[in-house]
Amino acid sequence: MRNFLIAVFACWLIIVFAIRQDDKASAGLVKNEVDAEGKTQVVFWHAMGGPLGIVMNDLVNRYNKSQNNYYIKSISMGSYDTLAKKVLASLVAGEAPDISQNYETLTKKFIKHHKIVCLDDLIASETEDIKADIIPVLLDNNTFDGKLYSFPFNKSVPVLYYNKDLFVKVGIDPEQPPRTLEEMVKYCRIITDYHKQTPGADRSVYGYGCSKANVWSFLNRVLQYGGKIISDDGHKSQFGDQTAINAMAYLQNMLKEGIAKEGQGFDHQNDFIAGKAAIIESSIVSKVYMEDSINFNFGVAPLPGYIINPNAELTIEESEINRGVILSGSNINIFNNGDPKKIAGAWDFVKWFTSTEIGAEWSIRTTYLPVRKSSLQSSIMQDALKKDPNMAAPYVQLDYCHFEPRLSVWFEVRDLMADYLEKATIEMGPAEKYCEQMARDIDAILKHASD
Repeated sequence: MRNFLIAVFACWLIIVFAIRQDDKASAGLVKNEVDAEGKTQVVFWHAMGGPLGIVMNDLVNRYNKSQNNYYIKSISMGSYDTLAKKVLASLVAGEAPDISQNYETLTKKFIKHHKIVCLDDLIASETEDIKADIIPVLLDNNTFDGKLYSFPFNKSVPVLYYNKDLFVKVGIDPEQPPRTLEEMVKYCRIITDYHKQTPGADRSVYGYGCSKANVWSFLNRVLQYGGKIISDDGHKSQFGDQTAINAMAYLQNMLKEGIAKEGQGFDHQNDFIAGKAAIIESSIVSKVYMEDSINFNFGVAPLPGYIINPNAELTIEESEINRGVILSGSNINIFNNGDPKKIAGAWDFVKWFTSTEIGAEWSIRTTYLPVRKSSLQSSIMQDALKKDPNMAAPYVQLDYCHFEPRLSVWFEVRDLMADYLEKATIEMGPAEKYCEQMARDIDAILKHASD
C-alpha cells in the first residue's frame, strides 16, 4: 500500500509539473533564450484582440523579419484584467515577461519594487532626441518623478459619432456637429421630437446614446464644466464641487426629457449602427469595430465643450468654450529580468513600433493615437487624413487632453464612482445628493492612499 501511494504521488507530481510547464510555455516563459534562427527571444504580453490584434500580429511579424538579432514572441492574454493579474503573478514567481502592456497604476508599483527598466537610461544612448518627439500629454502620462519609466503604446481619446443622414432629415447641417454641451441638447431635442411628432417617422429614434454608469464620459464632462478630478496632493476628490454636480445633472436632465437613453455595455453603439441613436460618445477605437457595419453617412467629431460666461450677443464661434477630454489606454513596460540582451531587444522593438512611419501606420489602422509628433506630421498620416476626415477628431483634442490620477487606489475609486453614477440615473434624485455622497466615500479612500 505504501509503495502504491508513493507511485500515485509521483504520478501526481509529474502531471502537475507537465501542466505547469505547459502554462509557462503558453505564456512564453519556458527558458529559451534564443529562437530557432539564432535570435534572442523577447516575450511580449498584451491584450490586443479582434481587428486590433490582427494589426498587432502583422507588425510584430514584420519586425521579426526586419532584423536578425531579436525575435518578439507576442502573446495575447485576452483582456486587460487577465493581463494585469498574470503580470503580477509572474513577478511574484520571478517569471515576468520581457515587455508588457500595463496601466500607470501598476507602473508605479513596479517602480517602487525595482521591477522595470528606467527608459531614460536606454534613451541616453540614442542619437536622436526621442523624448522631444513624444506628444506632450503622452510624455507626461508616462513620466514619474521626472523619469520616463513606461512608453505610450495604445492610447485613445473619446469622440462623438453622429448620423449625418439623420441630421439632414431633421434640418441640421451635417457638417456642423454639436460644438457645445448646450448645442448637443438642442440637436438631440430636435431629432427626438421630429421622430415622435412626424407621421410615419420611426418613433424609436432618439438623440443621444450612452452606456450606463460611464465613468469616462462623466470625467470628461467634469473637465468641460471647468472642474478638477482630485486635489493636487491626491487626497481629496472634487466631486462635491458644482462642476461635478453640473456634469451629473447634464445627463440626468437629458434622460428625464427622453432625448437620451442609457444601455448596458455597447448597447448605445449597437443603436447607433442600427440608426436609432443619432449621437453617441465613445472611444475613437470604436470606429474600427463599427464602420464596416454602418450603412449611412456618419461623422466623427471632438467632444463638445461648455461656454464660459454665456453672452447672448456672441455666437458660438465668438464665445470662450472650455474643453477637456480624458486619455485612455495602456503603455509598455520593459521588465528588469537581468538579461541585457533581452532588455536591448525589448527597447529595439519599442523604438521600431513607435517610430515615425510605423507609429503612423499603427494609428491609421487602429485609430489609436500615434506616440510621436513626427508621426502626426508624416506624409502617410496627412494622406490618410485627406482620404478619411473622420480620423482627425482625436488629434484636435490633444491640446486639451488630460489623464486620470495615477494612484494605486484609482481602480477602486472608479468602481465606486460607477455605482453612484448608475444610482443617480436610476433613482433620478438631485445630482447634489449623489455627488456629495460620492465625494465623501471617495475621499475616505484617497485619505489613506499611500501615493
